[in-house]
Amino acid sequence: MKKYPITSFLLLFFLLDSYSKITILKLTLADETNVPPLSGNWIRGDFVGLGESGDIDPGILTQEGRRRWDAYNFKVDDPSYKCIPASWTRVWLNPNVVVKISQTDDEVRLKYEFMDLDRVIPLGDPVNQSVERFNTKGIPTLGYSFAWYEAGTLVIDTINISRGYISTIADWAGLPQSRFMHTVERISKPKDILNIEITHNDPIIFNQPFIVKISYAPTDYRLMKYNCDPEEASIVEPNF
Repeated sequence: MKKYPITSFLLLFFLLDSYSKITILKLTLADETNVPPLSGNWIRGDFVGLGESGDIDPGILTQEGRRRWDAYNFKVDDPSYKCIPASWTRVWLNPNVVVKISQTDDEVRLKYEFMDLDRVIPLGDPVNQSVERFNTKGIPTLGYSFAWYEAGTLVIDTINISRGYISTIADWAGLPQSRFMHTVERISKPKDILNIEITHNDPIIFNQPFIVKISYAPTDYRLMKYNCDPEEASIVEPNF
């Protein structure tokens, strides 16, 4: 049996150890570049739907979707009058309020000035869905979410959303959602702009995915208390 000097084993151990450290370093760097730096305070810019003006093509709605939209009565159906947000899309669409984003290894936290919402989203594996989805404040219209990073983008997947409305403002007031709604928010940061793309899949309401794109700009404004009062909210009519 051929014998090898102990120095050979030491050299082999050193090389393997060095290689593993280099590999780990490369993986760590790859993971870091996969995570966009979203932390900070942001305020809404512009938004569009399927058309450049934000108009919705009536052809994307099912007959049931059209029926529910036509039946919308803001005085009865708008949950904002009870200080309840209609959907995460409605929250993102709200103008002139601040969103504060914080990132850790295990979660992403989004604090919205609108309705004083504090959204803590666990990060997990999109294939195995190894983490429990999170619901904010026990509000069923906001569903249950978890998130992951993908190619420099934060992806938030939300299901188990109750029947209600995607939006209750402007031309989209009363745009409905069913309990089968599934939304995917993709948040990226090219340069200094926060881009939010929200895809809505709901076979009861839409014939095809409905996509909303919203941009946010960095701001020095601090997060302020919204302090929604249901009694006061119920007597304010919408401006549209």
